[in-house]
Amino acid sequence: MSPSIQTSSFAEVSVRTNLRCQACLEKIKPVLDGVPEIKTWSVDLSDPRKIITAHVASSQPYDVLQNALQLAGYSAEPLEGISPSPSAPAAIAIESHQKTGLVTYKPLFLVVSYVLGFAALMCWATGEPTVRAFMRYFMGGFFLGFAFFKLLDVSAFADAFSTYDFVAKRTRVYALAYPFIELGLGIAYVLGKQLAVVNLLTALVMAVGLVGVVKAVAKKQAIQCACLGTVFNLPMSVVTIVENSAMLTMALLDIVLM
Repeated sequence: MSPSIQTSSFAEVSVRTNLRCQACLEKIKPVLDGVPEIKTWSVDLSDPRKIITAHVASSQPYDVLQNALQLAGYSAEPLEGISPSPSAPAAIAIESHQKTGLVTYKPLFLVVSYVLGFAALMCWATGEPTVRAFMRYFMGGFFLGFAFFKLLDVSAFADAFSTYDFVAKRTRVYALAYPFIELGLGIAYVLGKQLAVVNLLTALVMAVGLVGVVKAVAKKQAIQCACLGTVFNLPMSVVTIVENSAMLTMALLDIVLM
């Protein structure tokens, strides 16, 4: 645990890093801004230790900051006795905005809205205005849409996915195959083929994924949710648990309705 200065509900923590230049700064910015616990942060690139100081709303502020920097590909070590001067001319200060759940997860909510619209349109187009048909088309659209974002960079998705999924941690083959599994499930749901098998496979995949997500959220790990690949920097949170739980519930419910 690093030394930290408690300021109201936040803890101020300073670390030395292996940042090198402005390009490094641009790389870590979206990652640190995407962590809800990190309220403000600043970097002093003029210091040979490349000090980052952050105000973190967590009981383990150093762990939150270190995990976020590691996610961006950089190291962080606790710095003793640092009292950063905001007036230093060479310091580069970047203040993250207060982020609400709606703003942070806007891309996810937007994609889910599109999927809901897709399911409603498919029910109307096929003349199947039933709850079961809506769930089937929703799950089909969900898997097709989410697989698309993962397939944009399968390797990067596998790297992010393996940080919290316990199967992906043990075998990279599963992490690399996951977008294609989702793609196959999406096609099967839309076509309505082999739904008994598809629902069982969906329930298994979602249950396995839910275990890793719950563990990551319970530990308050500052890691990236890979549900939309690595295109968007979505932090792991209860929202991810709800997402996996909803898909698991719909798959099980469809098995019952069958």
